[in-house]
Amino acid sequence: MSTPLSKSEIAEGYDEIAEKLAMSPKFYRLCAKLAAPLIRQDGAVLDIGCGQGWQLAEIRKLCPSARLFGMDISPKLVALAREHVPGAQIDTGDADKLVYPEAAFDVVVMTEVLEHLTDPVLALGQILHVLKPGGWMLLTVPNRDWLRYEWYLTDRKAYQPVDDQWYRVTEVTGFINKAGFELKRITGAENLYFGGGILRLLEKLALKICPPLQRRMKRAIYLARKPAA
Repeated sequence: MSTPLSKSEIAEGYDEIAEKLAMSPKFYRLCAKLAAPLIRQDGAVLDIGCGQGWQLAEIRKLCPSARLFGMDISPKLVALAREHVPGAQIDTGDADKLVYPEAAFDVVVMTEVLEHLTDPVLALGQILHVLKPGGWMLLTVPNRDWLRYEWYLTDRKAYQPVDDQWYRVTEVTGFINKAGFELKRITGAENLYFGGGILRLLEKLALKICPPLQRRMKRAIYLARKPAA
């Protein structure tokens, strides 16, 4: 078994690939669309593992009055995010040890980060601490229940400093509940089986006819709320 990387080694590793780290614009738009109704006027939004800042940029388009905050372990990604989202407060930080005050945020977003952390419940507990009572978390994770997962294993290439852990929906649901959240919704993102074109249209039809198939898509999106009292 290899020795786990230190936090500084992880940060340096992400600095090296900072220009390559981004999901598709369509994915960020979907997450922003889901988060926007949860953000009140002048509400505070934190993006943990904000990368290049594209998720915050999409949220700003829908919620221009929101106060935007971001953090990432990579100083280079933080610098890029500051360029892409001027006016947002973006700092270097660790998802396992958030330094924000208790009950500081209305909404916390964490996209494609949990799968790189060693203790998911610890990280989710940190989010719970910085959320206001009744505040919302939007979490996205690669989905082990994806219909093409076994095929994906034969062709996948790991290039990030900390390889990703694909969790089943039941596993992530357990993490969320254990951390103290109330899980409100699970939906899917990216593809169910195929990638695009006419086959993607057929996928959309299948998802409309059979909503539980949302849990078999490549990415799972979880909306959870901190108890109000």
